[in-house]
Amino acid sequence: MSEDLLRVMNVQTFYKIIQDVGSGYGTYIIGLSLALEDGRLFSLVNIPADVAEAIKTYNDGEVPPRRQSIFSFLMNHEEFKELIGKTLKRIIIDELDTNNGLYTASVEFESEGLNLTIKMIPSHAVYLGIISGKPIYVTKKLADMEDQNQDHGNQDDENDDEGEDDE
Repeated sequence: MSEDLLRVMNVQTFYKIIQDVGSGYGTYIIGLSLALEDGRLFSLVNIPADVAEAIKTYNDGEVPPRRQSIFSFLMNHEEFKELIGKTLKRIIIDELDTNNGLYTASVEFESEGLNLTIKMIPSHAVYLGIISGKPIYVTKKLADMEDQNQDHGNQDDENDDEGEDDE
């Protein structure tokens, strides 16, 4: 199965503003950009702000804020990181519910011959992988699906540019 998995080499937080042209109102999109071993990027969007901020703080080597979320607190709690690292084996982002556009991650634990896999929100699973130093993967199937969606979106953008008049 490992040939069907792409290892995540780097995780970065991103913030984008999407602005409605008609009203001028904007909304923030918070996400994670996962750099895969084959050079592609896999994105998770609409992640909780406290998870994004904890990962950004960790990546940037910053001192956590005075008023911390549970995520920034645990990211700096060495005993917790050590405890999680003892049993956490790996994280695999492996499902997409096409009805609601939500990904799911399988988090694999292993201890004294006992194997346990639980389903988690991917950003939370990625967070656990980062703080424990355990490998994070995305299935090749999901990465390919994201590529196809981006290619389709780019074709739509090109068609829109060709088919509309700015007057």
